[in-house]
Amino acid sequence: MRLAGRRTRQSFDDTAFATMAEGVDKLVRAGLTADDASQAAVDAVMQATDNQAPAVAATLRRTTPRMLRQRRRRGKRFQRVLRVYWGRPFDLYLSICVAAEEAGQRFDDRLAANAEKRQDYQFEALTGLYARACRTAMEIHHALAGGFPMAALARCRTLHEIAVIMMVLSELGETEEYADLAERFLLHDAVQNWKDAKTYQKHCADLDNEPLGLDELSELEEAQQALLARFGPEYRHDYGWASGVAGSKQPTFVNLEELAKVAHLRGHYSWASHEIHADSKGWRLNVFEQGDVLYKQTGPTHFGMAEPASWALMSLQQCMATLLFSTDDISPMEILGFKALQHLIDDAAEMFDRAEVRVEESDECVLKWPPWKRRLWVLWKSILTNPNK
Repeated sequence: MRLAGRRTRQSFDDTAFATMAEGVDKLVRAGLTADDASQAAVDAVMQATDNQAPAVAATLRRTTPRMLRQRRRRGKRFQRVLRVYWGRPFDLYLSICVAAEEAGQRFDDRLAANAEKRQDYQFEALTGLYARACRTAMEIHHALAGGFPMAALARCRTLHEIAVIMMVLSELGETEEYADLAERFLLHDAVQNWKDAKTYQKHCADLDNEPLGLDELSELEEAQQALLARFGPEYRHDYGWASGVAGSKQPTFVNLEELAKVAHLRGHYSWASHEIHADSKGWRLNVFEQGDVLYKQTGPTHFGMAEPASWALMSLQQCMATLLFSTDDISPMEILGFKALQHLIDDAAEMFDRAEVRVEESDECVLKWPPWKRRLWVLWKSILTNPNK
């Protein structure tokens, strides 16, 4: 959607407004008050749009296949351009994700049986979080390969949170004081279930949903109360499972980042949060300038991939290191595989950085072209990055 350089042209809205104004004027001259005449005009327009909406919807249904074919063709053209810059780093990123997933699978296959026998809550928590980390890393790749780096950044925040929680559980779960930390983490969903149930019960009637039964609500509340009696009243809070570990009865995620020694990534976390929340900074980050044209981004783009990709790979590496070194029973092959993957992650970060430079140099080169050629290039890029234009 282009914000600057737009041509002004008469639209259907302009014509409709002019017709309404003429109608109101005639009604006033016929003896109605201005307010009554305006209301009558508004009512007439609303009735007319109600009558016409089904016909317009039918037209949209009929033209949808052609519209989607055009969009897919433009999407394929965009993908070809995107892979010119980013194809190799995208492929290396994906290969790292696959290797990390396979390493986690081998680790789980090798140790799961013994962990289950001894009710090893830490093993269960770490392997479950690692599986989610692998899935999240794949989702980030999907967003990047589709040309959506800001969506990838939002998922990077989740991957960072998973890495932090894994490191805290692994680090403190080995101490005598917090030997039950992983169990507290796994059981904490009962607290969240009770919160979710109360929220659902409060709004279910507004959504025409069936309310939860009294027996079900009672069961959920009793499960939470049992845990509060066991672990203390602070357990009811969002990070209640970690109560006391950061010297605070109500630790925050900032406290957990400090415990995991990754507080220096707080800026990345805050930046990614703007893409998740509907704040003004997120609005600003969605506006970009290309040449002499200002855009609100509505579709994919070909720049900005390096930062989320590098952050995601670093977080995945942290998750993998935490999982593999959480036991003394790590095999030499696992150590070798981890070190090899470190080299691939370093290579991928360099490749993404080089690709970002290529994209920036390409755009700077375009800015040196004569105005007519630059406008043509901007138009072509707008078609590629906004397939609905």
